Amino acid sequence: MIQRVQSIYLLLVTILMSFLLIMPYAFMDLPGNQSLLFKASTIQLNSPTDIVSVYKSTIPVIMMILITGMFSFCIIFFYNHRILQIRLVLLNFLFIVILTAIMLYYCIDARSDFSAEKLSFRLAMVFPVLSLVFSFMAIRAIRHDEMLVNSYNRIR
Repeated sequence: MIQRVQSIYLLLVTILMSFLLIMPYAFMDLPGNQSLLFKASTIQLNSPTDIVSVYKSTIPVIMMILITGMFSFCIIFFYNHRILQIRLVLLNFLFIVILTAIMLYYCIDARSDFSAEKLSFRLAMVFPVLSLVFSFMAIRAIRHDEMLVNSYNRIR
């Protein structure tokens, strides 16, 4: 049945990943009133004359966001195969960790390219961490369901 609590957790992971697609996850102040804005698809260089140019394209970030978001949504429909569902959520957990590492790599790489005054993370940088928490909670709920089904099988 789809109306289980782990389905809600996995749906929340999907929603958080979709928000990460549209919200910037970091901001960096540069000398000369310039700034870098880190988004899922690009790193934008903003200048004081209101000219926005693309500093770097971040295709791996957008691909990992799409993979983790769609994957967590598809995992919801494996409710009949709980052990497989646990393994797929663990794989998605790994993808989210890789996504976070790639996002941090782009921030560190841009900081080393420029003499950055300040790097600040936005609210969207918390979304992968929340996704990890919700994935962990989904795994616990799936295991609880599996133990409940096994206990009913022992009673028979």
